[in-house]
Amino acid sequence: MKNVPCLSKLAKLGLAATMAFTPLASSAQTVTGRVAVPGGSAAIVPTIGSGLGAPLAAPAFGPAALSLTPALAPSALVATPAPALRAEAFSAISRMVAVNAAVAALPDFGKASAADSRGAGTALELALTGERSAASVAEAPSALASGASAETAQAVTEKAAIIAKIRAEIAKVIVGQEEMIGSIINAMIASEHVLLEGVPGVAKTQTVKAFSDAVEGQFQRVQGTPDKLPSDLLGAEILQEDPATGQKAIKLEKGPVFTNILLVDEINRMMPKTQAALLEAMAEGRSTIGRNTLELPKPFMVLATQNPIEQEGVYRLPEAQQDRFMFKVLVPRPAMSELKTIMNRFSTKDNQPKAGKITSLDEMVEMRKVAEQVYVDESVQDYILNLVEATHNPTQYGVAAKDVITDGASPRAAIFLLKSAKINALMEGRAWVGPEDVRAVAKRVLRHRIVLSFQANNMTTDMVIDSILAKVPVPRPRVPTAARLVKP
Repeated sequence: MKNVPCLSKLAKLGLAATMAFTPLASSAQTVTGRVAVPGGSAAIVPTIGSGLGAPLAAPAFGPAALSLTPALAPSALVATPAPALRAEAFSAISRMVAVNAAVAALPDFGKASAADSRGAGTALELALTGERSAASVAEAPSALASGASAETAQAVTEKAAIIAKIRAEIAKVIVGQEEMIGSIINAMIASEHVLLEGVPGVAKTQTVKAFSDAVEGQFQRVQGTPDKLPSDLLGAEILQEDPATGQKAIKLEKGPVFTNILLVDEINRMMPKTQAALLEAMAEGRSTIGRNTLELPKPFMVLATQNPIEQEGVYRLPEAQQDRFMFKVLVPRPAMSELKTIMNRFSTKDNQPKAGKITSLDEMVEMRKVAEQVYVDESVQDYILNLVEATHNPTQYGVAAKDVITDGASPRAAIFLLKSAKINALMEGRAWVGPEDVRAVAKRVLRHRIVLSFQANNMTTDMVIDSILAKVPVPRPRVPTAARLVKP
């Protein structure tokens, strides 16, 4: 049979026994199904229908059924009392149902990623033997073994393929900047907001525009200037005169905030009262104009940019408002090789590349629903809590930053770490969250939520986060036993 990744010899023997098994008969309470195993012939594996007690006493399952479990030999049926036989048969059938599910979840190993292949092999081994081989102990669990349903795993695979197409379409316009593109996609799926910080000319605005074209969302751009007023963003009640009747009436004019994707370019050039006008829209998805409170289109996200080199004519964004952004992304300058491609791509005014439609905003909403079903082990949840707690009590975790941190991360940090880690796993095509997903988004989530004291000198928040990630123990997600794979 074809080699299944991460499968020990004992598990392979069990799989061979499973494939060789054929039920002696069939009854009204048993259903037979044909399962295709990669590299092997189809095997008839019984599954349990309604009326579990009757098949256990009926001769539908012969001695060969017990060959699924190496510890249960066919000879065990001889001189075994009926109650004990039922118990042994129930154990064997439970294991068989688990194996059936694991085999059905096996991916196409020619197309699946290495992580998914190893995870599928580990899940099958767990179902066959009730334990994992030493070679696979360090591997992450598959969607089946981690608790995610097969339906969720399939949906995650489909959504990840769409996200890959969105990335490829944006790459037709934007060279590099993978973290910025990934952060925007992640935040849109979560219906949250992103703060982009970078020097001029690093494609912040162009990336947002390309993304809105790829998802065909309503897009509005506001240029931040010191004379911008809240009404320039939200809208206003305007007294107008009807030319026909001469009567005056108040008309509500909606502002650019009533869109799906709002780009606020150089948000730190706007006055604080104008910056604060976005708080209600970002937090609650609605806007109040005069005496009217109106719902914003769904989904809604704010992508704000700011230039870190400006010192005059700018108004620093308050920490409380920065906390409303799920991510703060530091957009780097392009590498030399990337800059050459950019020069050649945009050296002419005409025929510049433009992103086409790949999907719709409704599909992005569906992605969020799928991401919410992604499995998170309790140990990973505890890891998130420890990372957030380390920003408040660094010495408890061996981080030498007691006098450096003035304020630690807010509760939103824990919420956004969990949400973005789930979506990061979905973007990678996995139906389970590992510590690597949390670490992948940690800096983007935490860097604008940690306030450093004057004693930090030249230390940055990213340096503090690196120290926290290095000191807080990384968990090994717990893998359920075979019993958890079979629901009674």
